[in-house]
This record gives sequence, structure tokens and C-alpha cells, in this order.
Amino acid sequence: MKIKEAKILQETRLKEICLSKDINYDSLKSLLESVKTKKLLKRNNYHQPKINDIIEKATK
Repeated sequence: MKIKEAKILQETRLKEICLSKDINYDSLKSLLESVKTKKLLKRNNYHQPKINDIIEKATK
């Protein structure tokens, strides 16, 4: 239970920081997921295209 509670608290805190800094939480969460996937799969080809896609979508 403590791990789940810590995860919820961390996500809540991250949302608060995103709101205060005017950052899109969903984009940041997607980037974090891509980093997690990169670490789990140990592939260098997934992470950078994912970041580029998110940046391109945000700038359009």
C-alpha cells in the first residue's frame, strides 16, 4: 500500500508543479513514460522520436 500511496502523492505533486509552471501535465507524463519504456526495453530508438513528436505537436 505504501508504494501506491507514494505514487499517488508524487503524481499529485507533479500536477501541482505543472500547474504552477504552466506546463502541460499530459505531455510531461508522456515523456516520463517514454523514458520508462526506454529503460525497460534498453532501446535508444524509441525515446528521441517520442520527444520529437511531442515537441512538434506542441509547437504547431
